[in-house]
Amino acid sequence: MKLTTPASWREAFSAQRKLGELLEAELAELLRGVPKGWYTETRIKAESSFNQKIETGLVENFDRLEDFVGGLIVVPLPSDVPRALEYVYRFFTVEYRRPQNDTDAESNAAEFRFNDIRLYGHLTADDSLPSSPLQSMVFEIQVKTFFQHAWSTATHDLVYKYPSFSWSRSRVSAQVKAILEHAEMSLAAIDELERVETFTRSGEPEATLNRFLQVVRDHWDDDLLPANKKRMTESLAMLSGALAFGPEDINRLLTRGLAELGSHPDGWSPYQCVVDYASRYEPESLRAALCTKLERPRVIHINTDVLTRLGLTPEEAVSGHL
Repeated sequence: MKLTTPASWREAFSAQRKLGELLEAELAELLRGVPKGWYTETRIKAESSFNQKIETGLVENFDRLEDFVGGLIVVPLPSDVPRALEYVYRFFTVEYRRPQNDTDAESNAAEFRFNDIRLYGHLTADDSLPSSPLQSMVFEIQVKTFFQHAWSTATHDLVYKYPSFSWSRSRVSAQVKAILEHAEMSLAAIDELERVETFTRSGEPEATLNRFLQVVRDHWDDDLLPANKKRMTESLAMLSGALAFGPEDINRLLTRGLAELGSHPDGWSPYQCVVDYASRYEPESLRAALCTKLERPRVIHINTDVLTRLGLTPEEAVSGHL
């Protein structure tokens, strides 16, 4: 005999589905404006999941399922979570949340399970507009970090859709959660960890790269430099290696260029300035680098003025890229 769900369940699902589709579209639009680098998604509960939720016995009123519609915001680190909550509060009125606050743990210290922030409420009414039925529908918004999202995404099908119960799978899932939580805590506390006496070290290549970075900062204000100063410094260090220069040589080169030209050319990166100044004041070093097949960097980016100044043809500058 074919089993069917109670008519009241089907009717409740159908009624919420119609309003839920409109609400999901509205929510997706509201989440579209999150800061770059964050991730968002929305969803409507499937009918099979709806029925299973009722069967748990935890739903008193399935005509008003709290998570029929759901939204998700994923942020890089725990320090970004307050900003995500502020963003949500612009359009969302929270009726309750789980966990209830940020200081109480939901599980004991030996457990590692799902415990992300879940907010439950409704769209905030705009007094300047007519009321909308969407504002009456309670829905869920989760806020997670990328580590939390990666764990739940990677383990969901492996554990919850496995054809039988597996202690081993549950154990591994919890262990992975513990590892990721530890990694996340370490990243969140990285500024403090850097100052821990037993952890403080100075080594290569960081020490030399810091010397190159300091030279650049002595010549340019930070707001004139790219946001990715790591890549900028590493590229400059590789160029310097091709020229057989150290940080002090680069500083002398930049200082001389600044003195003779009056200022570093507007819009030029430190890399571009070093190439140009080397063609003026250390031509033999740059000529030797250009005429040698290099491994690091693979090429040195130059312009026709540099070639003319060095008296080279494009064919002779085998490591030069115009």
